[in-house]
Amino acid sequence: MRKNVFSLLAFVLLFPTLLPAQTAQVTQLDLQKVITLAQTNSLDALLAKHRFRSNYWSYRSYKANYLPSVSLQTDPVDLSRSIKKNDVLNENGEWVTKYARSNTLSSTMSLEVSQNLPITGGRFYVSSDLGRLDLLNSDPAELMSTPISIGLVQPLFGYNQFKWEKKIEPLNYELAKKNFLSSMEEVNLKAVRYFYDMALAQMNVKTSAFNKANNDTLYQIAKGRFELGMIDQGDLMQMELNLLTSTDDLNKNILDLEVKKSNLRTFLGFSDKVNVELITSLDVPKLEVNVDKALELARENNPTMLSIQSSILTAEQNLAKQQADARFTANLIASYGLTQRAEDLEAVYRDPGESQRLNVGLTIPVLDWGMRRGKVKMARSSLDVAKVSGEQTKIDFEQEVFLGIMQFNMQDDQLILAAKTDTISRTRYDITKQKFMLGNVDVLKLNDALAQKDRAIANYMSALRTYWNYFYTVRKTTLWDFEKDMPLEQNYDDLIK
Repeated sequence: MRKNVFSLLAFVLLFPTLLPAQTAQVTQLDLQKVITLAQTNSLDALLAKHRFRSNYWSYRSYKANYLPSVSLQTDPVDLSRSIKKNDVLNENGEWVTKYARSNTLSSTMSLEVSQNLPITGGRFYVSSDLGRLDLLNSDPAELMSTPISIGLVQPLFGYNQFKWEKKIEPLNYELAKKNFLSSMEEVNLKAVRYFYDMALAQMNVKTSAFNKANNDTLYQIAKGRFELGMIDQGDLMQMELNLLTSTDDLNKNILDLEVKKSNLRTFLGFSDKVNVELITSLDVPKLEVNVDKALELARENNPTMLSIQSSILTAEQNLAKQQADARFTANLIASYGLTQRAEDLEAVYRDPGESQRLNVGLTIPVLDWGMRRGKVKMARSSLDVAKVSGEQTKIDFEQEVFLGIMQFNMQDDQLILAAKTDTISRTRYDITKQKFMLGNVDVLKLNDALAQKDRAIANYMSALRTYWNYFYTVRKTTLWDFEKDMPLEQNYDDLIK
């Protein structure tokens, strides 16, 4: 139905651009094709993908921190030649200090398997060591081994980093997913802007070319009527001025079209040799978005909500750390192992003896001039600020979503109004033009009808642009496809390849 009503506008929009012939092949694009190309080729889309990949590998690093790790450390050659002070027993049985040359060659190797303990914040490990020491003299080289050693490093009454990472990191990864979807909708909005920038410029060229040809015809008619004495010289000069003005408008609009075309090509990653021509469709989806549903979807899906949660959790984490640092802390180190030394590899693993270690270290704040207490108060104040700021951000966001939905729901009526205005203005111009040719109206009324016709065409193009801008803004705020009634989706595995 709408196509029939607006058929005249469609003809003008799709009429070939009156530019000099070009040898380059014309690439015709509609809005959806431009959006598809933007999501693949635009710099903004590539940046969004790289940001997600960075967040993904950060999340993978966090996950790997909870898995067992295996490390091998070795110093295959450690040569030392120096003079050292040694206490030796002389012939009289007395200990004396002498300086003597010391030449040593040592090698060590250690294999360790460790596991972080998220519940307690400690670390459990199992290790095996082997070392060799050669004094580079007549004494034989000596080996020392620790076939197995089991240990635990456990902070007591301290800050548990793993506990907070388990809360924050999964939330940040989910936020990264939402941010990527939101960024891609922002790419869609940019595509709409660049598309309609060029589409309007393309339409202006077609309109000004049409006006120029029309004014040239009217000027020729006016000259004949002037010679017959039917119009005065003032009206003739006005018609000539209209022709000159339309010619100047055409030249300016051609230049503006080339600028807008270059901007679109750059955005889509095209070379300058690609000659783009846009196809503007008058059809838009018939949608009525429920405000309450949209608000609920925005609360659930929009990254703004997750960002508020992340900010509050980060502030709570900082407060917990400062509180832990302000009181006394203790570290427990305990290990049990087997050890042996010998002159050959077989003997160094025979009948090893026990080896134990137990260490408890305490850190007790005595006097810091209120520095720790001040840090706790600052952290608590930062948490209060994060909560208040989050509530205000939430209120502002919900109001913005509400207004955006209401404005989008009005766009269909605005399109119908703009289309009717365009149809009426075109018909009025055609009637006024015929009356002018018959000598029933003056040139002023003709100019007024022409100006209203041009404004109506531009207003309808602007209404189309506004519709799609609100359409993708609603998608961005809710991360929901209202045409298919389903959430926006993305195969994140493809992004990290």
